[in-house]
Amino acid sequence: MTTALSLEQFWYSPARQLLVYPSGNQDMLSHRWAELQTCGIDAIYAYGPETLADFAILGSGYCGVVLRVRHQGCDRVLKILREPAPQPNLSTEATMLKRANAVGVGPKYLAHSDHFLLMDYIEGPMLVDWLQASQSAESIHRVVFQLIHQAYRLDQAGLDHGDLRCITAHALVQPTGPVLIDFSGASLDRRPANITTLVQGLFISTHIAKLLRPWFPNVNKSELIEHLRRYKQQPSSKYLGQLLQYLELGQVSYTIRFLPNARVMLLALLLKPNLVEWPESLIVQFVTLLGGA
Repeated sequence: MTTALSLEQFWYSPARQLLVYPSGNQDMLSHRWAELQTCGIDAIYAYGPETLADFAILGSGYCGVVLRVRHQGCDRVLKILREPAPQPNLSTEATMLKRANAVGVGPKYLAHSDHFLLMDYIEGPMLVDWLQASQSAESIHRVVFQLIHQAYRLDQAGLDHGDLRCITAHALVQPTGPVLIDFSGASLDRRPANITTLVQGLFISTHIAKLLRPWFPNVNKSELIEHLRRYKQQPSSKYLGQLLQYLELGQVSYTIRFLPNARVMLLALLLKPNLVEWPESLIVQFVTLLGGA
């Protein structure tokens, strides 16, 4: 059963220490409490697979603690900056998330302050847990296909996620498809390597690779690396298409309902207006030009 605490209940519980986890002092705690009260949070849920300060949470990492909260009547995710943390505030991560959102990637950014980042709650298991459940070959191929295209859109946007080699911890799967998460290590200052790191994380020497091997029996490590080398030299739709063909994902398609109505209309004018589903290889260049899915 999920327990929801009002902000006042949260403050008077041991869980308030999460505001300055793991080692903030009382002055920092008071400051962050005042900051939290400006974020419009209605309630904080004791929910998730991890426990800190006797409180269930969604997760924790080297720069933050992640909680499920209620904000303006909707379930959201609240990230709290660790104390101490490798960065002074969450502004850079918020900027990276907004940049990813502009090309249809990541949970939707909602708001942030120095020590808190509010975004949409993604309902769905981690990719590794999803793969370990019973899935059809079509579903697995589609999720892998969508992950690769999200990585491509990040490459085209000049944004390097930074952690996609460890895809186990950076993708959730909801009914409409996968969502890349955690842009704390993202950067606009280094050369994007999202496709190369993601595909290595999916297919080369990882736990995920072992889970995917039965569904991609023809993938050979040296051949795959050669495709990634070509893409790295020239990150383009041409070499993306060759990579997808090698992975036997060239025929995967998804419905145009994932695109905003105005963009659907424009695509309908440019392509066949009576087509319900199009291969993403036809869509990806339009998506890039139009600012994302």
